[in-house]
Amino acid sequence: MMLKPADKKLIESFEQLVDVIKGSTPIDLFESNKDKANRIKRLLGNYEQFCLYYFPEYCFAAFAEFHKGIQKDVAANFNNIFLEQWSRGFAKSTHFGLFLPLFLKFNGELTGMIVGSINETAAAEKLEDVRANLQSNQRIINDFGEQVSYGSWEKGMFKTKDDVAFYGFGKDQSPRGTKFKWKRPNYGFVDDLNDTRQLKNLDGALADKKWVMGELKPALWTRKWWLVIAQNKFHDNTLTALIEEDEEIKAKVHLVNIRLPNGLSAWPENPDFSEAAIKALEETEGAEFIRERMNTPFEEGSIFKNEWLHWDKPLPLEKYDGVLIHYLDPSYKATDKSDYKGWVLIGKKGLEYHILKAWGERTTSMDMWLHAYEIDAWVGERQTVSHSMEANFIQEEIHTKELDRVALDKGYMLRCHMDHRKKADKFERIQTMQPLFKRGLVKFNIDEKADLGMKLLRTQLLAIEKGSRINDDLPDALEGAIWMADRYNQRRGNGTRSGKYKKSTNRSI
Repeated sequence: MMLKPADKKLIESFEQLVDVIKGSTPIDLFESNKDKANRIKRLLGNYEQFCLYYFPEYCFAAFAEFHKGIQKDVAANFNNIFLEQWSRGFAKSTHFGLFLPLFLKFNGELTGMIVGSINETAAAEKLEDVRANLQSNQRIINDFGEQVSYGSWEKGMFKTKDDVAFYGFGKDQSPRGTKFKWKRPNYGFVDDLNDTRQLKNLDGALADKKWVMGELKPALWTRKWWLVIAQNKFHDNTLTALIEEDEEIKAKVHLVNIRLPNGLSAWPENPDFSEAAIKALEETEGAEFIRERMNTPFEEGSIFKNEWLHWDKPLPLEKYDGVLIHYLDPSYKATDKSDYKGWVLIGKKGLEYHILKAWGERTTSMDMWLHAYEIDAWVGERQTVSHSMEANFIQEEIHTKELDRVALDKGYMLRCHMDHRKKADKFERIQTMQPLFKRGLVKFNIDEKADLGMKLLRTQLLAIEKGSRINDDLPDALEGAIWMADRYNQRRGNGTRSGKYKKSTNRSI
């Protein structure tokens, strides 16, 4: 059969890969059998060292903490679905498509591997690094023997001499009943299953989820299995987002943004993700940085446009009209799936609203109140600050108990008003702020431009869209703060006492 030019190119590419792997894995010809056996035992017990020794060509940077945790968090926890929501560029395909399956194989735990991708060709190509290493990696061959099973060594479906088979399937195929002899594959790896354009169609996205859960997963050995979905959460309809939100599916989520909660790089060991490199990415990728690097899916500009979100220098605190408003939108729980607890501090001057600080975290009620005390201390004698919390009966019951405990530790009670007003639909309330942004009446504190809370507020604002599943806690807090600021100024305009006074260090209102 005459090969097509594209086929020839793929063969040449594979042969080049084989040569590179062979040349990058020299062995010690003078190593004693005893030393060799001890070394193999040590490497098979340490995922990081295993990868560094057998795959030096791929390990161009030292492992981050989340890489080091793969052995404990994934390899040792079989019979689980893993949603590996790592930032783009963090080597999730390399780890879960090459390193981990071969680590399991040489530890005697892998019976076979199925790769699922957008089509058969893409799935087969994702197995090429595995096939090339099993064929030409001199360190693997030296330690574990010849792997190639001649006559069954084709792209997309091959098996090793010890009858461990590897299969690639596109989502238009069915892996049901896949096995070699008695062995059903027990490691499933899903990568690049979704197409960005297709994700706009929820029905298509749900069909992808159904294929994975109804076709691929049932093809895995029931006694001992792993299903790894390596996908950052760049869209509400991605496979990883749909499975995470399905309460009937138990899955382990490993979320790794490009930045840690403290704002530092999550992979500082890699020069590609130094502080300077991340800043450059942020400045050149715009919304894609938020989607692909920070696992925050949204469609930009449906209600609030980026050009309406202005930065400006804030006034001295004493120059603002009346009190500063510090408004809280709390959540019930402190889990990685719960809503954010969000504080927004604003000052009003005339018709303008200046966002001075913003804070949002999935954290405990105690941390939420500690932040309020920090703001109280930061404002100090310069101005009066009014703390307010959106509250219903349950929220007030949960959070005021924790406030009492924090107050005992601090030595004084934070004066926080509970906002029990009956509110309209959240989306409609947030949407009412659009004219203020459009006319340039809302300003963000440029001194807080690098602050994670301020970035979270802007990200959530840009994502606001009817029916969107992205968190909107900080925009909700901002709307509450603006409402409070307007009510205060109405009273002041009617001649009512403003309430501005010089407060002691132990007072807030």
